[in-house]
Amino acid sequence: MTTTECPSFDLVRFYQEHRHFLQTKAWGEFQQAYGNQVVARSGTAADGGTWEYLAIVERGRFSSRLYCPYGPLYSSKAALQEALSSLKKESESFLVDFARVEPRGTLDAEELKVLGLRPAARNVQPPNSVINDVRADAVSEEDILLCGSTTRRQLYRYSLRDGVEYKTSYDPEDMVHFLDMMHTVAERTGIKPHEDAYFEVMAATLFPQKAAGLLLSVLDDKPIASLIFYSDGTTAGYAHAGSVEGHRKLSPPSGLFMHLQLFARASGHTLVDTYGVAPAGAGKDHAWAGFTQFKESFGGVRIAYPGTWELPVSKIRYTLYNLVGKVIEK
Repeated sequence: MTTTECPSFDLVRFYQEHRHFLQTKAWGEFQQAYGNQVVARSGTAADGGTWEYLAIVERGRFSSRLYCPYGPLYSSKAALQEALSSLKKESESFLVDFARVEPRGTLDAEELKVLGLRPAARNVQPPNSVINDVRADAVSEEDILLCGSTTRRQLYRYSLRDGVEYKTSYDPEDMVHFLDMMHTVAERTGIKPHEDAYFEVMAATLFPQKAAGLLLSVLDDKPIASLIFYSDGTTAGYAHAGSVEGHRKLSPPSGLFMHLQLFARASGHTLVDTYGVAPAGAGKDHAWAGFTQFKESFGGVRIAYPGTWELPVSKIRYTLYNLVGKVIEK
């Protein structure tokens, strides 16, 4: 069975209409535990459409804003308009310069502009992703394996043959395994991950309620790869991953990603969100080309969002913010 033959329903529509994990109560609790102010609002528009959002107060050197990651969630254009009105009102009460939003759904760029939104200089959350169908009543474990490329499927099976075990942990103390791997990756590649406290607070807040967890590849009783996933019970999101050096032949990331799908299916999820890939048609020179190819090699369906948009509140300060940004970029 080829990737295009994998069992599927309208994943894109389902995902667009479903609240993203970054808009959940659990994510708000983590943000508050990490020291951020959070505001959550919901309502019903005149046409019966509903809206809701979770926004985080962000204060930077050159601007302040209410940031609504992958939101607001809305069921009609009128509902989105009311959500934006609410965000503007809350922005005024928090004395911030603008609201930053990432609405999903079917509205295009021109429709968003009519609502007073302006495209941000750069996207914050990835506007492109790949999602995988893992419904237990429609997709078997063998289907999941067959949806991946021959190479990924073989690597997973070889890992089991060679003694790799896959474990799930909701113990915050196990976050140390991921942090050790991330430190090694950062030293090798020069990337700048979140500080340790970010992940430690995440584990302490989200792991006990199983809103997030840690998947581990273990060989000879030693973790060789780790993956943090988010969960709202419906979507399992690929959030952060790391591995140790010295096991290239086993390709720990391949086996662990395959296990994420099998775990999600077994635990009653509907889909897996790989969370961020390069735009469709991007060339090999794109910064995300490598891990995009990796994620697409497990099958799945591409989705695209309108990206990050901004709603000015203080037009003068918002204009200055954009001018400063252009000067810094030069």
